[in-house]
Amino acid sequence: MLREWLNSNDRLQKDVRNYVLRWIEQGLQDWDITRDIPWGVSIPITEDKVLYGWFDNHLCYISTAILLAKRKGLIGDDGKDRESSDEDAIKFWNSSIIYHFIGKDIVYHHYLFLPAMRLGDSRFKLPDYIPTRGHLMLQGQKISKSRNWYISIREFLSIFPADYLRFYLALITPYSQDDLNFDWDEFASRVNTELIDNIGNFINRALNFAARYGISEPDVDAYDEYDTSCIEELRGIAMEVGSFIERNELDKGLKRIVEFSSYMNQYFQSKQPWSKLKSGSERDAASAYNCIYISVNAVHSLAVLLAPYIPYSAEKIWEQLCMDGSVHKQRWSDASKLVIDSRHKIISSNIKPLFRKITNKEIEEQKSRLGKR
Repeated sequence: MLREWLNSNDRLQKDVRNYVLRWIEQGLQDWDITRDIPWGVSIPITEDKVLYGWFDNHLCYISTAILLAKRKGLIGDDGKDRESSDEDAIKFWNSSIIYHFIGKDIVYHHYLFLPAMRLGDSRFKLPDYIPTRGHLMLQGQKISKSRNWYISIREFLSIFPADYLRFYLALITPYSQDDLNFDWDEFASRVNTELIDNIGNFINRALNFAARYGISEPDVDAYDEYDTSCIEELRGIAMEVGSFIERNELDKGLKRIVEFSSYMNQYFQSKQPWSKLKSGSERDAASAYNCIYISVNAVHSLAVLLAPYIPYSAEKIWEQLCMDGSVHKQRWSDASKLVIDSRHKIISSNIKPLFRKITNKEIEEQKSRLGKR
């Protein structure tokens, strides 16, 4: 049954699946599911043994997800008997797409123990995806708290926004078991250039122009080849990025967003709406307003696209766009729609720098702490 599941699920990483199949071919060994330790879930038929953590964890994945679904109102059990409530829970789980994100050191547990248990129970579906990642290194070395070669998350968040870490890790983490390296200098460089100089710069410029000059309905007759190309980019971006995310290639999805922002930056710079608005030519004015219209809609696209990656910053972009509600409540497909029109007003007082640059001093200070007591 395990072999059949591994061979039939083409959503599993091929390299992981292949060596798990080799384990099966070599013959699986029995594994104790009890431990002689003072903490854990006790086993009723014994006095001093508890369940092995990687055994009951797999059951807990289901029970905690179902408990959360009940609290969110996704599963209603008011007034229902136990059997009906269980049926609702099974239906909820089995109708969902299940992801188990793991590190490569626990493949054995998630590719053998977990599916074997669920196959034995037969009520709950197995995971659709098990994205398996490598280890995170720090400055080219293994992370070690005893050697003080680690980064305290609490301390990190007291200095840098959480979205900086999200952005950097998403960029450098491939859909593979390859180990990756957190490098302080690269962290600063990627945040300063790709997030701030690219994405942040374009958003700030586009919104300031929209606030200052307003948003006009596009003059289609004044569209040039560059305008048309940008609109085509925008109309396809949600599908492109969404496809990467669905395939767990989160790094490629974010890199595509960065490319999109870079393209829009080049477009805005090339069109030079500031000079065209001063020329006095009606044709130039139409071209400038077309640029503002397309650019502010691209900012809307970026807000939706970035929401899974840098959620706090995406919400700030949404607020500066003067949009109602939350960016996290929007449909993904809206990222490829020109939804902002001449009725929409951008308020200049709302526009503030989204990010601050990381300084060399901050980075050198962090590096100097590594390995010291």
